[in-house]
Amino acid sequence: MVKLALRSLRLLPVLLVVLALLASSPVWAADRGLTLKVGGAILMANVSPGQTLTHTMTVSIGTDDQATEITVSIGDFGQSLSGVYELLEPAGNSSLSACPFITLDKESFHLEPGGSEVVTATIQIPQDVGSGGRYALINISTGVTGEGGVGMITAVNVPIFLTVDNTTLNRQGEITGLDMEAASEQTFDISTTFRNTGNYHFKVKGEITISNSQKQTLDDISVPLNSTSIIPGMSLQLQANYSAQEALPEGIYTVKSKVMLEDGTVLDAKQAGFRVSQSGVLRVTPLSNEATPVNWLMLGGIIGGVVAVGLIIFFLVKRRT
Repeated sequence: MVKLALRSLRLLPVLLVVLALLASSPVWAADRGLTLKVGGAILMANVSPGQTLTHTMTVSIGTDDQATEITVSIGDFGQSLSGVYELLEPAGNSSLSACPFITLDKESFHLEPGGSEVVTATIQIPQDVGSGGRYALINISTGVTGEGGVGMITAVNVPIFLTVDNTTLNRQGEITGLDMEAASEQTFDISTTFRNTGNYHFKVKGEITISNSQKQTLDDISVPLNSTSIIPGMSLQLQANYSAQEALPEGIYTVKSKVMLEDGTVLDAKQAGFRVSQSGVLRVTPLSNEATPVNWLMLGGIIGGVVAVGLIIFFLVKRRT
């Protein structure tokens, strides 16, 4: 029986998955010299046009830490292919950015060992805010710390998820890439790159079907719901692993990938062909990247036909003259 193994997405450095469930819990980031703690490290709120709301974050360091300067900034909400949230600067370049709505009561301050400071973000929703979600990251960073000539900066990103009430939430997207690579003679890594083209964040799951050149299904692989939501405009890679009972024989194989919402609604599907060859080393080559072999017989026929037509035209013109 074919065994399946799914590769886990890398967890966020500050455990944002946990924060999404326990928004009031503090988050911390630590290096060898300093531990930075942030309470209120996520905001998920429904908002209305013209509304004003505030979000407070308590920033602190340990009693054994050295004194440090803290900086606070706002940036657009980015995301790596593995799902990790990333700060994008300069802010406000995305049409769904919440950065223009947010002001901070302080952008820098000093913390002594064991000290803490409250940072307040005021969010003013404009009347013409539009539909869907609005997103931003608040970055809280320490100054350079460390010893022995090694400097380190510790940082926590606070994600801001705002949902505009009573508007259309478009959950849609497209598969922009489908790849298959050989990990061994019997194991293959399959990667589906999916881009959120809607106006709202959502989680997805997947389904992979592998078949041979005789259109026989070799396996169906379920990719579980990813742990982080895909932000509009960002892409995520869904990873799966196919393990065969024995080495795959050389030939053509087809991989079909479907990406779905949690309720099973299919957002997009894509199919790609791959050639498996074993010329010393197992190789998997996308068919679209292979050079098309030249059919010399057909090419010769075409050239011969063109020459024949040219001669006929030549003799007809000569006869008339």
